[in-house]
Amino acid sequence: MNDGKVILKKIVIADTEEPDMSAQEKVDGPVLSEDIKMLVTSMIHKDGKAFARVSFLRDSDWAEGIVPGGRIEKAEGFSGEEIEKLEAYLTEEQEMILQQAKGVNPIRNLFS
Repeated sequence: MNDGKVILKKIVIADTEEPDMSAQEKVDGPVLSEDIKMLVTSMIHKDGKAFARVSFLRDSDWAEGIVPGGRIEKAEGFSGEEIEKLEAYLTEEQEMILQQAKGVNPIRNLFS
């Protein structure tokens, strides 16, 4: 995404394992959904480290985390179990999120 926009994705933190599925057909971890949106910032450089901030939004609920690290730092409205699943998503999709963050141009966002 080189259009300079903040990246927006939809994800789910619901269980993806169904009881009737064989072990080979089970899906591990969180998958895409319609109820939670994810925003990714551009890369931030601070104290010699590079990271991206990630926000999860669902109606009035929100959570903010960082990658690398896959840690939710602040949240409101999400349960403890949901936060654990969001952190698992951040960890599992860290490389994809970082690649997207590298493509965000914050200067271009100011003028568009």
